[in-house]
Amino acid sequence: MDQQATHEGAAARIPALGQFLDYLRFEKRYSVHTVLAYQIDLNQFFDYLVTHYDGLEFEKVKAPVIRSWMVALKNDKTHPIGNKSLHRKISSLKSFYKYLLRNQLVDSSPLTAITLPKISKRLPSFLKENEAAALIHPGRIEGLLETEQFSAKAAAGILQGSDALAGPDGQSTQIWKKYFHDLTAYLSICLLYECGIRRSELISLKQKDIDKSLKQIKVLGKGGKERLIPVADSLVALISQYQQEKTKIPELTQNNPDSVLLTDHKGKPLYDKKVYHMVCTLVAEVTDLKKKSPHILRHSFATHLLNAGADLSAVKELLGHASLAATQVYTHTNIEKLKEVYKKAHPKS
Repeated sequence: MDQQATHEGAAARIPALGQFLDYLRFEKRYSVHTVLAYQIDLNQFFDYLVTHYDGLEFEKVKAPVIRSWMVALKNDKTHPIGNKSLHRKISSLKSFYKYLLRNQLVDSSPLTAITLPKISKRLPSFLKENEAAALIHPGRIEGLLETEQFSAKAAAGILQGSDALAGPDGQSTQIWKKYFHDLTAYLSICLLYECGIRRSELISLKQKDIDKSLKQIKVLGKGGKERLIPVADSLVALISQYQQEKTKIPELTQNNPDSVLLTDHKGKPLYDKKVYHMVCTLVAEVTDLKKKSPHILRHSFATHLLNAGADLSAVKELLGHASLAATQVYTHTNIEKLKEVYKKAHPKS
C-alpha cells in the first residue's frame, strides 16, 4: 500500500491524529522529515489496533495493549526492531497522548505505566583534528582544477569567475559541470564542519541567510528556532566564489535572496541523498571510520571546540540544542586529555 495514502487514511479515520500532525507542522514547526517519522510510528500503532484489537479507540487503550504492540515490533519476523527504534516509536506515542491530555481528549495516558528497555549510549563518531584539517584544506579546491586537467589560463578563469568554462562546446561545459559539482561538495563539507549545522539546515540555507559584512549565517533549526553562527573569512570567500559560479547557470533566477544557496549545476536545490553521497565520498578520503555521514562533521565540530576549551553553553547555542544534556555527550574526549595530563604531571602515574 502507498505509504502516504496509508498515513492519510489513518488521519481520516482518527481526526485527533490529523490534528496532532497539524500541530507538529504549524505550531511546533517540525521539519517534514520529523512529522513523517511521527506519521509512520503512529500509523503503525493504529494499524496494529485494527489488526489485533478490532480498531480499539485511542481513548480505551491501556498499558497492556501497548506492551503487546512492543512485543510484536520486537518479534516481527520480517522487520524486527532494536531498542533504539522502539524508544522512538514509544516516544511518538507519548507525544500523541500528551497532546490528547492537553486538549482533554483523554483522561489519562496509558504510557505512564510503560517501562522501556535500556539502550546503550554510543559515543558519537568524529574525525581527528588532522583529518578534519585535511578534509577542508584550501588545496582541495585547487586540486579540483588540477584533476580536471585545466590549463593555467582556464583555471585562472574559474577562480576569477569568468566564463572561460561556460562556452558552447560540449567538452568545456562538461568540465564546468564536474567542477561545479565538486565545488558544491567542498562548500558543503566546509559549512557542515566549520558551522556545525545539520544536513537539513545545510540544504535549506538561503542566500539571504548569508551576512558577509557581519561574517555570520542565520540557520533555521529544529522547531523553527533561529540561531546565528559566525563564519571565517575563508568561508565567506568560498561562498562568494560559489555564488559567482552560480551566475553561469542559465536556468537560475539570479539575485533571488529567497533561493537556496546550494544547488546542482541546473540550479535545482540539493536533496538528502545527494548531500549524503557527496559528503561521505570526501570523508572516506581522510578517515577509516566505519560510520560515515554528514552528521559526523557536526560531531567533529562540537568535539574539537570543546577539546580546545570552548564553553559548553556556547557550544550548545552554536549547535542549536534545546538542553545542555544533549551537548554534554561531546565532552567524551576530554577524559582522554585528562588522562594525558595525569600521566605527564602526577607523581603516582
